[in-house]
Amino acid sequence: MNRLEAIVSLIDKCDILADIGTDHGYVAEAAIKNNLCKKVIATDINKGPLNSAVSHLTEIGLESFIDFRLGGGLTIINENEVDCAVIAGMGGELIAKILEESKNVSKTVKSFILQPMTNIDILRKYLYYNDYTISEELIVKEYHHYYFIIKAVKGSSFCEDNIFYEISKYLFDKKDKLLLEYIKRAIDINSKILANLNNSKKQDNTIKADKLKNKNFKLEGMVKAYEDKRNN
Repeated sequence: MNRLEAIVSLIDKCDILADIGTDHGYVAEAAIKNNLCKKVIATDINKGPLNSAVSHLTEIGLESFIDFRLGGGLTIINENEVDCAVIAGMGGELIAKILEESKNVSKTVKSFILQPMTNIDILRKYLYYNDYTISEELIVKEYHHYYFIIKAVKGSSFCEDNIFYEISKYLFDKKDKLLLEYIKRAIDINSKILANLNNSKKQDNTIKADKLKNKNFKLEGMVKAYEDKRNN
């Protein structure tokens, strides 16, 4: 399963879907072709990508199902206008900012499908602190990169440990095999950084090293939890 397939698989059937930052319009295309919605509002902050989406979706005969809008985030979506919104292919910090800056709109959306390229921890923390629940989550690997796709719905949730800002609690509870691979890779990266920090006498580096040691301790505990399940 690639990123596009993963995103589309989390979309519930609805009347109107918003594809925020549509780029070439591939999410909108898949949603219409799979009868997941009756209409898509495809938006982009830049004219170039939006024009690409217009060209692509017109060429394949889907333009009558699409409302193309130029603008940033949810600012060009009205309250109670869409059932589901996809925000994919941008940083986690920016996605959190989009949700925060248009709270009047975001609070009326039934579900969000979020795919951050970076800063997944910032996005998950925002969701936990702003009355969202991660109802489903997927991890996909493309080349050497791992991507998380989150389905967030309204509802209070509790993060029992800060490590779950970085590591998906949903996927960890399922003991997802690809997440285990991701955790082991994180431990390896942290260990290499630690080796470099330990060669330095700077006080700041000592603090960073202690934080990384604590993080790796938690991650190694997660790996053990996988092994314990396998042995039971």
